[in-house]
Amino acid sequence: MSHDIEASYAAAEIVRLLLASPQNWFDTPPAAATLSAYAAREGRHAWPHADGVIAVSIPGPAAADYTIAVEYKRPNEGLHGVLTAIGQSHAYLRKGYAGAVLVVPDSYPGFAGPGAYAKDVIDLTSQSRAIGVFSYSKPNMAAVSPFAGKLQMHRTLAVDAAAPIAAPLPLTRTQTQWAHVREGSTDPDAFFRYLQAVKLLGGGVVQPTAPVFHADLLAAVQRLRPGIDPARYLSNCMHNELPDQAWRHFWFTYVLHPAALAGWQIGGPPYQVNGAQSLLTKSNGKGPKNFFVGKSNSIKNRIVSDLNAGAITLDEAHDRLAKNYFDRAHSYREDIDSGCEHLGFVDANGRLTDVGYRFVDACERYGDPNSGVPKAIFLRALVGEGALGAFLHYIYRLSEERFNANPLAFTIAGPAGAPPVFQQAEYLNWLEDEMEARLHVLRKVTARGGVARKPFQAELAVLRGLGLVGRGFRIGVGLPINWPELQESMSFASEATFH
Repeated sequence: MSHDIEASYAAAEIVRLLLASPQNWFDTPPAAATLSAYAAREGRHAWPHADGVIAVSIPGPAAADYTIAVEYKRPNEGLHGVLTAIGQSHAYLRKGYAGAVLVVPDSYPGFAGPGAYAKDVIDLTSQSRAIGVFSYSKPNMAAVSPFAGKLQMHRTLAVDAAAPIAAPLPLTRTQTQWAHVREGSTDPDAFFRYLQAVKLLGGGVVQPTAPVFHADLLAAVQRLRPGIDPARYLSNCMHNELPDQAWRHFWFTYVLHPAALAGWQIGGPPYQVNGAQSLLTKSNGKGPKNFFVGKSNSIKNRIVSDLNAGAITLDEAHDRLAKNYFDRAHSYREDIDSGCEHLGFVDANGRLTDVGYRFVDACERYGDPNSGVPKAIFLRALVGEGALGAFLHYIYRLSEERFNANPLAFTIAGPAGAPPVFQQAEYLNWLEDEMEARLHVLRKVTARGGVARKPFQAELAVLRGLGLVGRGFRIGVGLPINWPELQESMSFASEATFH
């Protein structure tokens, strides 16, 4: 089990303790009934990077939001790790957190009581009351919450969000305890091609791309945003730091590449859709990914349909196409940027980490990001650093608990002569409710228009594409998880690239 997954489990249990005993956490404790909190993760990996984040909200007339950093140490880090954690906890306050929590083992070989020791050092050397200390005994991996009953508090907190903080940094966080993923975006090949651009541009191996656009598209850009650089508009990337250059190189090389730029073939009416696809492969390795084409309601199909119907002019068609390129580039970059950061492939400045280099080098060496060593490195990052391993654990243990009590939970009788039917929507809604209200590892977000997304829609799509969960649901089991594939990949990655 990785450090990041253990830290996730510990943070979830700390949230439960906070909600149960708010008097141990605040200068002026709020009423427990008005308090809400959940375990999250940092949205950006600016140093120092917290192992976990606790997001606390107090509604009402005295509404306030707090973020508390979690620093988790494993037994193999020794007492030196405890001393490091004490320094890191103060750095989290300097970074902008309202409080920090140290979580250390209950003993080390030859040294008992690291939790009490950390408390004594902080009491002796620091005036901060916003640092708490916990120690833990061995987690129970058979439990839904592995650290339930395993944490002991040695130092309470006195969080005061109004206390002055020197030069705080903007703090962002996810709405879940695990990494941001998105179906259609979190693919090994897409990550590889973007990270490779970071590597090559950063090393001066290639020069920033200089795409060539046809006159009609250039004119549309100038109508939409007069005076703007068309490459920056069509990639929705206005700056010129290394990550920005890498994004434009990636976007115009693999997604909006020269053959894909035109929306339709010239010579109409009638016009025909330009069906050129991207140069990226899907996570299952089967065929290229579609952008702007591939479905009857895709942007190019809709524009061409309106053109042929005489509903819009050519100028209006090019304006719509350019605006869609602009919007799609923004949403896709958000997914790629967040994913690379959450999986530990890039640092706060957008440059490759050691793991990022390993992934890119393995992809270049073996040639296929969707199999073998490259896929194993990607899965290891997704499950470990990205904490999708904790997500799978919660699903497995919650389901096991429910189906042990009632093997036919979420099951109804089928039509006459037909087998029983598993109600997957009810099952997923139940899982989401349990993770929010019982485990406190996510916060539900109200849909902002459009079609409401199903619970865990992105996570399950990504995990299915990578072969880690089944495509259906089973009576008495729920979501089938491919543990052998996961364990084999993790072991393969460890032996091949993390020695």
